[in-house]
Amino acid sequence: MNPRKDILLIALAAALLIGGLVAFAGLEMGSIPGIKPIVLDDEAKAKVLKNLAEAKASGVVYPASARASLEDNVKDWLSPEENEESWDYDLFTTIDIVWDPVLKDYVPRRRKAEIMPPFGVALVSVGHPTYTFMLSSTLKARSGKEEDREFSLQNVKTKQYIDHAKINKPIAEAPFLTILKYEFVKEKDADGFITTRNVLTVQDRQFGKTVQIDDIKPLEYKGQTDILLVSTSEPTWSTTLHLVGDKFTYKEAVYTVKGIDLEAKTVTFTKHFAPNPKKPKKTFTEELTVPPPPPPPPPKAKTPTVEKIPTKK
Repeated sequence: MNPRKDILLIALAAALLIGGLVAFAGLEMGSIPGIKPIVLDDEAKAKVLKNLAEAKASGVVYPASARASLEDNVKDWLSPEENEESWDYDLFTTIDIVWDPVLKDYVPRRRKAEIMPPFGVALVSVGHPTYTFMLSSTLKARSGKEEDREFSLQNVKTKQYIDHAKINKPIAEAPFLTILKYEFVKEKDADGFITTRNVLTVQDRQFGKTVQIDDIKPLEYKGQTDILLVSTSEPTWSTTLHLVGDKFTYKEAVYTVKGIDLEAKTVTFTKHFAPNPKKPKKTFTEELTVPPPPPPPPPKAKTPTVEKIPTKK
C-alpha cells in the first residue's frame, strides 16, 4: 500500500469524526442558528406536553381481534392421548396426506372417511307444464245436433273424468269451464300420413284463458319448464323451479340449477354448503333423475276350482 494515501485517509476520517462531534454538540446545545436543539428545555417540554394532553382524539378505532370463546367447552385441537386415531404425525414427522375427491380437500391418510350427508332433495318431475284437462272421448247425440253432443274430459293430474259435458252448458264438476266449440280435424303428420283428432275450444275463467284441447295428448306450454323438487327428509317440503340458474336455500345449503335434460328427465344441481362446520363452504355437483313409475301390481293368481265328482250311494 502507498503510505501517503494511508496517511491521507486517516486524516480525512479524523476530520469527519471531529466535525460530527462538533455538529452533535451544537445540536444538543442549540448553538447552531436556525436549528432547534434535540433535547428541549423544561419550558419547551411543558408546552409540548400540554398540547398533547389537550389534543382531541382523531382517526378510527381499530377493531379488536376476535377471541376464541370457551363457554361451550369445545376443544378444537385434541391432544394425541385424546384423539389417537386421527393423530398421524409427531414433532419430527410430517403428516401424510391424500386427496379426498368427496370432500375436495387434502386429509390425513389414516383419517377415517367422513360420511357425506345426503343431497337433501329429490327430483319428482321435469318438463313443460300441461293444461289441466284433455278430451277423453265424444259421443254424437241421437238428435244429430252438435249442441247435444256429449264430451268426456279427463283431469290429467288427478286422472278423474267429467262426463256428459256439452257445448255452452254449465259443468257442475268444473263451473269455471265452458266448452265453446267442437271440431273434427284432419291433417297430415310429419311423415305425410293423414291423422284425425277431435278438438275442443274451451274457455277457462280460472286462468283467464281460451285454449284448444284434443284427444291425442295433453296441451303443453312449450315456453315454460317446471322442475318439481321434494325434500328427502321432510314430506311437506317442496319447491318448483323453471330455468337454469334458479336458486333456492334449504337447510343452510344453496342449490343452483346448472343443466336441464328434458329427454333424459334429468336436472344437474350444485350444492354449496359446509360439510364440516369448522371449514369453509364447498360446492358439490349432482345429477338428479326422475324416478321411473312403479311397476303395475302382478295379476292375482286364480284359485283353481276343483270339480266335485258325485259319489254313488
